[in-house]
Amino acid sequence: MSPTPEELRLDRQARELHVRFDDGAEFVLPCEYLRVFSPSAEVKTARARGDLVTDKQSVNIERIEPCGTYAVRLYFSDGHDTGIYSWESLYQLGQDHQKNWQQYLADLEQRKQSPAESEERVITLLLFGALAEELEMEWVEVALPSETATVADFLYWLRQRGDDWHEAIDPRRLTVTVNRQSAEPATRLHNGDEVSLTPTYRKISHD
Repeated sequence: MSPTPEELRLDRQARELHVRFDDGAEFVLPCEYLRVFSPSAEVKTARARGDLVTDKQSVNIERIEPCGTYAVRLYFSDGHDTGIYSWESLYQLGQDHQKNWQQYLADLEQRKQSPAESEERVITLLLFGALAEELEMEWVEVALPSETATVADFLYWLRQRGDDWHEAIDPRRLTVTVNRQSAEPATRLHNGDEVSLTPTYRKISHD
């Protein structure tokens, strides 16, 4: 039988998940590491294409939800919540922590040195509905940081622009299109793209 966790303890201040298994193994897993190596289909697909989940240094776990007796779902502060972490996958992530992270850092370094990744990318951001009202703009041209490669990265970066943006941009309540085509979190962004954000909620006004 696979080892089973005896304790899952989240240290929000340190942004770490402490896991102790019934075979005596104990792991301290940073939230950034768990987010980067999420077992969700979108992250696995992105990794298979050679894309990296980046700019997650400040990500935290907001909630842990049991999935039966075999796994947990982790809800991250950047809106990612589709990863189901089985006991086996948590154990493997713990065992391979150093190896995985060193490879990830090496891949990041190689990407920074790539001329293609260093080219400036400017996109047009379109805002619709209540989102345009809350942020008091309908469109803006944005120069993307080199680490912002995907739609998920972009939404996370937007939320860091200030309190208004952090409150308004909720990835779980937005429809995103890139060049008028439906986009997934792992969709890559390129120079000249047009990204539109439409809220899937209605702003409630109080008279």
